[in-house]
Amino acid sequence: MTMLRTREIKQVDAFTSIPFGGNPAGVMPQADGLTVEQMQKIAREMNVSETAFVSAPEHEGADYRVRFFTPKNEVPLCGHATIATFFLLGQEKRITPSASSVTVTQQTGAGILPVDIEFDRDLVKRVMMTQSQPQFRVCPLSRNAVAATLGVPSEEIAPEGMPLELAYTGLWHLIVPVLHMETIEEMSPNLVELAQLNHQMGVHTTHVFSMGTLHSESTLHGRDFAPAVGISEDPATGTANGALGAYLLKNGIVGGSQLIVDIIAEQGYEIGRPSTVLVEVTRAGAEITRVRVGGTAITVLEGEIVVD
Repeated sequence: MTMLRTREIKQVDAFTSIPFGGNPAGVMPQADGLTVEQMQKIAREMNVSETAFVSAPEHEGADYRVRFFTPKNEVPLCGHATIATFFLLGQEKRITPSASSVTVTQQTGAGILPVDIEFDRDLVKRVMMTQSQPQFRVCPLSRNAVAATLGVPSEEIAPEGMPLELAYTGLWHLIVPVLHMETIEEMSPNLVELAQLNHQMGVHTTHVFSMGTLHSESTLHGRDFAPAVGISEDPATGTANGALGAYLLKNGIVGGSQLIVDIIAEQGYEIGRPSTVLVEVTRAGAEITRVRVGGTAITVLEGEIVVD
């Protein structure tokens, strides 16, 4: 009888400290030797928005290589799966808490990026990932076209001083400002049309937000639709909120004269997975020099999976 080979795998909810909140990610902490085909099959079996596979780095300057797979395909970077991965590695002492904050680097498809793990004694307090340098493109769509696809009145889209824009801090996103939070709560987009538009523009997701919030401590309320990569709605999106933070600063919507701007994004409430995403944007003059995104996480499932 042939013995099946297995690997350790976890499911970790990111951007929450409460089980079954936030955004679930699969994490395989030791994925050395797996093929792309095996990783894709495992991600499909886990059937969460992304599964992260940790292995030894191939490039100098990186401590780990992390690859991210949706159930359909590999993506260069995933914010919530990064937070989940390094929260798990820190919590299980695979990364030693030698100081109150430990910085490691991950080799990703978006480059070699730092990750800061903050400890409170031996416990991980939060994880903050540095994302890629922001980039922006003009949105080729009209507000009427976006409104029609999202199923909302056009006057609710892109209010004065808040343009439709494509933004990037590791993945491209269509950023859609919405006048009222209630419009976001009731939004029911045409996902087939939205997937086609996202493919045409070369973006991973459409991220809608309003400056109205459910909680007084929050800066904004958001939803993220990603049918182009097989996800109807993502409950907490690290790369999109990083891109959004850069967009907000670039367009003068937040920050004033501050050099370091902290943003608290609430997301996932409409689909029963309340999430809190912390965004920190640093600038020197008019130039954005760093975007960090992070939060907390909690492991909800542990086991082994067949890799043959």
